[in-house]
Amino acid sequence: MSLKRFKLKHWLLAALALAGLALYASPYLALMQIREAARERDGAGLAAWVDFPSLRASVKQGVHERLLSSASDRTQPPSPARAMGAAVAGALLGPMVEALITPASLARLLQGVPPAAAGLPASAPAPEVAARRLETRMAYEHPNRFVFSIRPLGEDEEPVELVLHRRGLFAWRVVELRLP
Repeated sequence: MSLKRFKLKHWLLAALALAGLALYASPYLALMQIREAARERDGAGLAAWVDFPSLRASVKQGVHERLLSSASDRTQPPSPARAMGAAVAGALLGPMVEALITPASLARLLQGVPPAAAGLPASAPAPEVAARRLETRMAYEHPNRFVFSIRPLGEDEEPVELVLHRRGLFAWRVVELRLP
């Protein structure tokens, strides 16, 4: 009887360790599939990994916060024209983000195209990225939040960060984009 109990404990420990490993590795596997879809320019495959309403909302919020901080720059005196410009830009922000955040633009970001050029149509000339090497980093920020950052190798600019959130136990979706 004790031999059966010993085997059962080992099987349970092995199953628990395997489940923990799968939980830990799941965002890395999701990113591997996301990058493969981007490399193959598979818009539908990439879109399956992205929560576009959340992603667009995060981009709108980030750009809006930047506009407000630049409008209230403390080194220069307040200007009604700057405040009005920020308000107009904020009003135009929504439709612009809706049009620019697409599976194709995300694929170009993942291939190393700078954010300013990634939103351009595919027929528009984009900077040469074939020869560029990219520096990528992946890390958990929280058990349910995983960040993938990408930037050209050897450059000091801030990276573009894709933030994935856990959906269920093993599924992940891109819900946030942090621009430099």
